[in-house]
Amino acid sequence: MTWFFFCYWYEPDAPNDPVGLVRVWTLADALTSAGDRVTLFPPRYRSSLAQRVCTIIPIHLIHLPFIRPLSYALLSFVRALMQALVTRPDIVYYRWMDSPHALILAKLLGVPCVCEVNGEPVPEWPRNQNKFVRRAKHLLTRLTLKRCDHIIVLTEGLRTLLHERYGVLLERIVVLPSGTDVQRFAARDAVACRLELGLVPNRPYIGFVGSFYRYQGLACLLDAMTLVKRACPSAELLLVGDGEAIDELKQQAKRMEFDRSITWVGRVPYREVPIWIGAMSVCVAPFRGDRGEASPVKLFDYLACHRPVVASAIPSVVSTFTPDSGVQFVQPDEPCPLADAILALLNDPDRCAQLGRQGRQFVEERFSWTAIVEQLCRWIGKDAGVIRHAHSHVL
Repeated sequence: MTWFFFCYWYEPDAPNDPVGLVRVWTLADALTSAGDRVTLFPPRYRSSLAQRVCTIIPIHLIHLPFIRPLSYALLSFVRALMQALVTRPDIVYYRWMDSPHALILAKLLGVPCVCEVNGEPVPEWPRNQNKFVRRAKHLLTRLTLKRCDHIIVLTEGLRTLLHERYGVLLERIVVLPSGTDVQRFAARDAVACRLELGLVPNRPYIGFVGSFYRYQGLACLLDAMTLVKRACPSAELLLVGDGEAIDELKQQAKRMEFDRSITWVGRVPYREVPIWIGAMSVCVAPFRGDRGEASPVKLFDYLACHRPVVASAIPSVVSTFTPDSGVQFVQPDEPCPLADAILALLNDPDRCAQLGRQGRQFVEERFSWTAIVEQLCRWIGKDAGVIRHAHSHVL
């Protein structure tokens, strides 16, 4: 099967290299490794210039407000039309963006269009967004999603949201969660990882990997770590990533006189993430209660590395992870329960090891990219026409 992939993502530090496209890269590579042909049309970021097994056609952007997404939509549409003269796709697959150009291309070529929605199409943030703009985005979402052949969502909550808010038929929506590369993310010796990274080998490290958006709950994590430090003075915090909240987080840590116990790692190449997770004693995902619907991607990577996880009990987390998945749930936005759960694990190495084994088995069986791609291809079928008659189910 031949695929055309479209994806657009912008973060405040673009055009350097936003991290929001990791799932798309991994899915495209996994499909290619399984024998399909994938051509991906990403913005021309650093990650789009790396050598990959799939075909990459980077799209130059005009980096001006409002013009940036328009330039991607127009230029990627033209490049895809040109590529279709050489290799006609069987499927047009795109990650949701505020542009229907991928759907229009699919209709012109007469092939099915699959849209991946991995978060609320029109998020509640930023709060100061113009009401007219927000209404226009909701209208565009309704018109576009109702005309896609099938829609992939990452959680059951998103499936319900698209049906109730935008009138998308449930039989057109399939749940296909994120996953992890179980070869890249695997068990590593914690002391060896710490020595490699220049960390103190015998200290307990509580770690977070991801973008520093406010909904990640890192402010609550800093509050919780002050409580952890009182009971375990040697504990330190590893924060791997960057984002819009970095300055206020550093100011908060300085006010709390806690900044010396934090290693601000910054963004690292994706291939180096397993080493940082390997250095952690306990991994955390302290999402805020108003996080909204999205797949908790980082948890799959944590678990694949045999690390115990403490995560906020938000709907998208508790609906994905079972009690034997290696994840300890805590009330969101509450520093005390978060601190208590972290301390309980730091004081019980046997429990940590047990949770690590459970988590690894959990993702191997259900959330490896190999398993996810097999399910996706089985759903679509090698005959592209099957997609028009497939029944919705949870993969």
